[in-house]
Amino acid sequence: MTDRLRTVGGVVIDGIRSALLRRPHGHAAQTGPGMFVAMLVLYAVIQLIIGFSTSDEPRILSPWGINTLLADTLLTLLAAWLLAVMCARRAITWGVASTALAATTAVGVLIQWPLDILVLRLTEDGNFGAAGWLYLLGRCWWLFALFAIARWLRPRRLLANLAAAAVAFAVSAAPWWWLPAIPLVEQDYEALAALENQTGDDITGTGFEEDASAPSFNPEDLMYAQPLLMQNAIAALKPRTPGKPNLFVIAFAGDGSENVFRNEVEYASLLFSSRFDAQGHVLVLENNPASLETRPLATLTNLQTALDAVATRMDPAEDILLLYVTSHGSKEHQVLVGLDPLPLNQLAPEDIAQALKTSPSIRWKVLVINACYSGGFIETLRDDSSMVITSARTDRTSFGCGTQSEITYFGRAFLSEALNQTTSIPAAFADASASITQWEKDAGIETHSEPQLASSGSIEAKLESWSRSLPAHPPIPFAPADGAGNGLTTGSGE
Repeated sequence: MTDRLRTVGGVVIDGIRSALLRRPHGHAAQTGPGMFVAMLVLYAVIQLIIGFSTSDEPRILSPWGINTLLADTLLTLLAAWLLAVMCARRAITWGVASTALAATTAVGVLIQWPLDILVLRLTEDGNFGAAGWLYLLGRCWWLFALFAIARWLRPRRLLANLAAAAVAFAVSAAPWWWLPAIPLVEQDYEALAALENQTGDDITGTGFEEDASAPSFNPEDLMYAQPLLMQNAIAALKPRTPGKPNLFVIAFAGDGSENVFRNEVEYASLLFSSRFDAQGHVLVLENNPASLETRPLATLTNLQTALDAVATRMDPAEDILLLYVTSHGSKEHQVLVGLDPLPLNQLAPEDIAQALKTSPSIRWKVLVINACYSGGFIETLRDDSSMVITSARTDRTSFGCGTQSEITYFGRAFLSEALNQTTSIPAAFADASASITQWEKDAGIETHSEPQLASSGSIEAKLESWSRSLPAHPPIPFAPADGAGNGLTTGSGE
């Protein structure tokens, strides 16, 4: 019994050594499937401890979290088998698997957990670039741990070890880029709601305080609902109207903490549908608690899906895509994508450029980025058949967002005012820029946002032809998405 415990301890130490990028000693070399089961039990216990320490009361053991743990275990076993085969150590596959599973636990506790906490802090502070790199480092650390294990299996074979580690990493880590990773323990939102109904909003005498930031939705249910919501939104798109250029619009509201962004994309949907003849050609993605059951989330994945769907309905030679993105922006030139507590990826210029590589390809594009520092998107997105419009210079903030605002400065100037006076997008931008400059002067803002437009003769000729083909439509007054009155307040969009 003592020898068995020593072996278990040795395997755990080898897992820690691998996580710290040191070659294991090989305590599990002669072990069988029993040791792998022991490491699985340890892995589950550690995940339970992490779940209880990071979730709020009342808590519940998630069935989907159990599936996540088992799926991760099976992928680790597959990775270990590949390592053993490629390193010519197939006879000790179970030992390799036990060490790899111990390493999985160690990487999660020693590397990824602390880094995830730091990523959250950086994101809250608006340092999206640093947060993104740290998140990527945490997820790639498993590759380094696999390389350490490969060095144990076949010493002094650098290239072979790198290849084996890369293959094992591909099969064990890559699936989590599209598979939902659900924690083993999470807050029981149904029990919390029942408790609030019994005690009122001010929860007292229950052993915990109400979390004002707790979501009003079940994050797991929301994420699993996205494929159906996207399917319904895509099914609502109508075929193009033959014989003329068609406008297709995708509106993206990134930040779910302020209604101003939802107001803007809902109004853009109404404006382009009614005044610019795009009825049935508009798809809205938005993050807002009020529309979780009716609109797909504004995420990079949903944006890619939306663009692919729109591309199949467009005539590449004739039709125009207008992508309208509105949210907060960072100095690192990323658009904030957020709906707490969901860990959504931020939107960088390269993300949009990659998402626009659809099949068939979309040639004619108007890309509008309404966010602070959005001028940083221009160089990545501009080409001869695209017009890129941003609400601010690359080093400037834009204004008009905030919880008390109903529409941003740029949204009001460009959408509700300028595009209600003209169907020319370049003319509307010029009018909007002048209005914004005056409003900023009136508000005492010394550093102006300076909206930007990057264009070409080709796209301007295409837009002019499309504009002339539009039938006459009356202006569409702005109103918030909830139907309340109009208004505008000053606030930084940073």
